[in-house]
Amino acid sequence: DPPIHMESTLLRGEIKKKSYFPVYRSSISDVEPTLHGILRKDVPSIISSVWNPSRCAVLGLAYGYGLWTFRDFVGSLRATGYNGYIILGISPNPGEDVLDYLEHQNVTVKYVEMANRCTYNGTIGYDGRVINTKDWNCAKKYPDYKITWGRFKLYEDWLKEEVGVTDGIMLTDVRDAYFQRDPFVAAVELDMQHPLMLFEEHPDMKNTHWLTDIPVSSCKKYKVGETQVLCSGSVMGSREGILGYIETMVEEFDLWKTQQNCRIDMPGDDQSIHNYLYYTNRFKNATTIP
Repeated sequence: DPPIHMESTLLRGEIKKKSYFPVYRSSISDVEPTLHGILRKDVPSIISSVWNPSRCAVLGLAYGYGLWTFRDFVGSLRATGYNGYIILGISPNPGEDVLDYLEHQNVTVKYVEMANRCTYNGTIGYDGRVINTKDWNCAKKYPDYKITWGRFKLYEDWLKEEVGVTDGIMLTDVRDAYFQRDPFVAAVELDMQHPLMLFEEHPDMKNTHWLTDIPVSSCKKYKVGETQVLCSGSVMGSREGILGYIETMVEEFDLWKTQQNCRIDMPGDDQSIHNYLYYTNRFKNATTIP
């Protein structure tokens, strides 16, 4: 069987493919799906009720993408037989071809307007320079959050609007992802309906990397150290688990916004925060997936 969900990851200048569960590694056990890398002794319990894909949701921010990106992402997901919610944030002015395709694929569209200017311009960065945010993107609704932070606020809004989403949820990047199996069916089959599932990056990626180390060291005076990098671009769990995850992330964003040494001139520090929170035991009922 193929892995469920693939994503390209940039690692030291090379594009490598990573697979999300089930992970098949011939060096481990000849195609037996396994769960590795959990640091805590206690693995969070499996959710007792079986996820019904028609009540599950895949969410992503897909602002400014063309038809072929949507065909890869949405088309591959629907081709697995998945019949649940697909909720995507898109530009207010997409092409007619994009709108027609998304309507045909029964995608719930959320239009995202961008602010004319982010409202934290002039904050001091980690190296003492004034941050220039004139070319940054922030949602009009949340102009004090860089879009990589603001997307979590948008996800929370969309989930609260879609009351029919009661079971499993996946938050994922869109541009570099596609599906080979229905992720919620596979989670049920593998008894992996955990409240919160965080996915590991390539095994060579450790949190000594600058993407984690610079922001966290600057803001928290803390070293996450030689631990496995977890990807903030794909997170999965129950409705309660995902909403709790978002709440914890946003609480930390709000703290970072108030301190000059935490407002880093770096769009991707949501992943830095994601790793800091996991390795300081801030996420409730989190399980890591290789």
